Amino acid sequence: MEDHWRFLQTSRPELAARGNGIVTSLPDPALDRAKKDAQFARAALAALDEVLVDALTEDDYVTWLSLRWEMEAMAGWPAFHWTNAFHFSPGHSVLDRTIAILKSQPISDPGAAQWYVSLVSRVSDLARILGAEYAERARRDIRLSRPVAERAIAHIREFIAPPAISPFGLPQEFNAALDTAWQSQFARQVGDVIVQHVNPSLGSLAELLEGERDRAPDTLGLARFPGGAAHYATLLRYRTTLEITPEDAHTFGLREVARIASLAAAARREAALPVSRDSLRAALRGEPFALDERNSIPERVAQLYEAAVRDMDSLFRPVPSMALSIGMTTAPSSASPLATYDAPTFTRPSAGYLLNTEQLLRKSALTLPGLVAGDLMPGLHLQQGAQFENAGLPVIRRLWNHDGFVAGWQMYALEVTDSLSKTIAPWQRFGLRLRELSAACGLVVDTGINALGWTRADALNFLRAYLPDDDADLDRDFIMQAAESPGRLSAATLGAREFRGLRRWAMHELGDRFSLAAFHREILRVGSVPLPVLGSHLERWIWEQNHPAPPPAAVHGQDGRDAVFPFFFGLRLRLLP
Repeated sequence: MEDHWRFLQTSRPELAARGNGIVTSLPDPALDRAKKDAQFARAALAALDEVLVDALTEDDYVTWLSLRWEMEAMAGWPAFHWTNAFHFSPGHSVLDRTIAILKSQPISDPGAAQWYVSLVSRVSDLARILGAEYAERARRDIRLSRPVAERAIAHIREFIAPPAISPFGLPQEFNAALDTAWQSQFARQVGDVIVQHVNPSLGSLAELLEGERDRAPDTLGLARFPGGAAHYATLLRYRTTLEITPEDAHTFGLREVARIASLAAAARREAALPVSRDSLRAALRGEPFALDERNSIPERVAQLYEAAVRDMDSLFRPVPSMALSIGMTTAPSSASPLATYDAPTFTRPSAGYLLNTEQLLRKSALTLPGLVAGDLMPGLHLQQGAQFENAGLPVIRRLWNHDGFVAGWQMYALEVTDSLSKTIAPWQRFGLRLRELSAACGLVVDTGINALGWTRADALNFLRAYLPDDDADLDRDFIMQAAESPGRLSAATLGAREFRGLRRWAMHELGDRFSLAAFHREILRVGSVPLPVLGSHLERWIWEQNHPAPPPAAVHGQDGRDAVFPFFFGLRLRLLP
């Protein structure tokens, strides 16, 4: 684990930034980096084979299994390097990850400032590497499809900006403190690097993509590349952490869409909302669903979050003790999602939730319950907070983020909220089901485009049949996501299926001993691991529940009565201005 953590300092600098705040490099999309990763993975697998697993504790065995899963995946990535043409995906690109790394860097003295300047100067090198790698792919006739290329070009050009507003510029917190000579010099140095090196290199990268755009096909999907079908099958396994073929995943997705659509229709009838797509869209723009006061949205989300904590406290404990800030995105880009969860770091042990009000104002209040349940409570914030605050886990397990586990938990949280909430209103239930339905549609579209030859029109017609969103939103949130990040949209619904299956299994094995709250607590304690590893651990946990150890001595208060430890003792929640 220590070797792996040191390796991640250069291989996954965005993860290292969360872990200790200081990074030594930026993400590297080159083939040489993939080969070094694979070489490390093979050596790690050999070392793991030397471990006497029978001598490990259960938690260490979970770590061993998870690390082995990671290394097996990493060892195979060089085989798919040239079909991995997705380093430009808006919101998930190498440049987006670099911006997140830069924003995480503490700048408290001249030494840290000079290190930051060196990192910014490497952005131009990164742009050149991206250009060289894409030129080699083009020589192999592997190009971004035209609609994906157009979005990538626009996204790169959004990064070309004067130093004062450049995403590669000074952190916003630092700008307010330019009161010493070294700080002023630092600001000038960063500005010079952006003007003289970063912006020109980004411009050259955009021009290269523009030059190749006319040769790009209009068809979407990874399977159109030589070897792309095998790459997508591997990506689907990696994203979901499950052994499932694209064809089987697609079939399951269709079944889930039909099942959830039926539940959503029942919730819509209960809420007395119209049936037809156009009538429903019109109803959601009126009272009480209209969102027309920009500054009220974070407050409404905060109120829903606090109500969710009170409502679900018996099933999901403990709520993270870290502070949660809720605010609005500033100058959202064309790729900004409805909301962004800013996970805690060891140097900033608090979380942020930023809402894209520009998009939300075009939707309705129906969207908010699904956002809160999936992203905050009992969804992503609960899961990430419980994992991050578990000091008993190794550092890397406190930071791991497997899409199948994390996105799957978000969708599982929606289903639990819908079925067990004591206070949910009919229209809120419909909102939850729509988000769950959206995830299932994402699975169908992802596998359809990347494995089954679906066209953009095929995907759009399918989505229109189930979701009330505008065509532009459907195209951006589903079709382009499937084309730009293959496998990512599949993780949520397949992961939620696994959580439901594990719950049914535990209920069957434990009978009267089963406690849903205890089941959730154990999953949150373990944190993000590959789902087969979670299943292996729960087998041991079920055995322990059926063969409990003698209870420890009771804890008594000073008056001799059993002490009571209250769960809900105040949320550390604040709204950002």
